[in-house]
Amino acid sequence: MTMGTRYTYLERRSGDLHVVVEWDSSESGIYPAGPRRLVIELTRPVPAGITAETMRRAVRHLGDMTDEFNEVLTVGGHATMVRQYVEERLATLPPDGDAYHRGLLAIVDDLVSRGESSPENVLANAMRVPLETMNACLKVARQRLGRESA
Repeated sequence: MTMGTRYTYLERRSGDLHVVVEWDSSESGIYPAGPRRLVIELTRPVPAGITAETMRRAVRHLGDMTDEFNEVLTVGGHATMVRQYVEERLATLPPDGDAYHRGLLAIVDDLVSRGESSPENVLANAMRVPLETMNACLKVARQRLGRESA
């Protein structure tokens, strides 16, 4: 990943199909922009594997996500997309304990690796809490997991 490049990921799940697409910020000057990466995977064993029907379903998802990405770019909604991504990640966290704190810090690390300059603000917005509350929560997470310097 190039320093300063921001990545945007969208994903869809339906039945046994999981589709992930990725754009980078250098493509945002092109309209409409297609993704730089596409991942299609089956979420459970399917004897026939990825078939033409699977590909047709994936193409429909790809088209929807490309339209969504380009529409968001036209209205300056990168922050909305990032917040929605974080909300989806937060929804998968366990309700409490070390696993929750580990997951919270993993989200911060993920945002940093994607070039997000203020992951704490993104988390606070996604959790709908004040920034001070988010910082306190992250401090507790780091203390509980022994990551004081993180």
